[in-house]
Amino acid sequence: MSQPTTVLLELADDPGGVERPLTPDALPPLAPRTGWRRWAWVVPTVPSVVLIAYQQLAPSRGWPLPAAVLGVLTVLLLLVAVLALARYLDDRDALRESRARDALLAAAERATGSLLVDSPAGSGEATARPDGAARLSGRLTFAVDHFPVRAPFTVTVPAGTAGPRSGDPVALWFPRGTQGRPRVVLARYQRAWADDLLAAMAPGRSDGARATPAGPGTGDDGTDERVAASNQDVLAAIGRAGAEHPRLAVEVVTPTDAWRTLRVDLRLPGSVRSVLVFEDAGELVCIGPDGGRPVPLGTLDPAEVLDLAERLLRAD
Repeated sequence: MSQPTTVLLELADDPGGVERPLTPDALPPLAPRTGWRRWAWVVPTVPSVVLIAYQQLAPSRGWPLPAAVLGVLTVLLLLVAVLALARYLDDRDALRESRARDALLAAAERATGSLLVDSPAGSGEATARPDGAARLSGRLTFAVDHFPVRAPFTVTVPAGTAGPRSGDPVALWFPRGTQGRPRVVLARYQRAWADDLLAAMAPGRSDGARATPAGPGTGDDGTDERVAASNQDVLAAIGRAGAEHPRLAVEVVTPTDAWRTLRVDLRLPGSVRSVLVFEDAGELVCIGPDGGRPVPLGTLDPAEVLDLAERLLRAD
């Protein structure tokens, strides 16, 4: 399984703040590690020590030594070993994450990605908390050397700040020389910056309107050649069919500066695992819920695509 990607998502105060240089004081800190993974081993360690001491003292003191004591002690020692291994792996992952953050500060590659915001209405509008702030979560989608990467993110949107919407572009940086999935990514978002970029991509759209599926952008190779309209029509048809599917939650994301075609994100309701369908090198491909490289679909029938996605999502 590939390594996870930590997304450090920052909400800039103004459009100019999106492109400001990376500095140690401006880079968001890494999230603290989950406490139970680091200290849960202590819980079974205490009774294990007590039972070991009892086992050693029982013969000389004439105390009874039930067979159950040995069984319980064995289970506790196994539990200590498992939880200690979890702590060790967590420490190793924290070290890799810290080194990746340092590498990001030392030398970074600039790219553009897009956001998929999890919300019932699909609008990405934050629900206010008592302090006026809101917590948004979703997935960041981008490409490293034409290798698609998706990573979950969470961000706190302060009161009075415009939060991200699904399909909005985001500026991002990852360590230079990354091959495959980067360990740490810095992403910066600002609503006016995103609107300006979307307007530049689709000059004819009205202010506040989203790009429409009828006008796909240019190909991923950076040329001005338009992507195949037939594939875009199929993607749009998959999105329409998915909206009526009784067992799948479907989200259609319009083209961005980083992804020049429609994308269809297929999930089981309430699940974070998804199948991503998009166009790559002139053919329709998908990435399964466990990641990996794009795989050709082999069919243009929306119903068959939805059936395939459901089988992948329900596979053990």
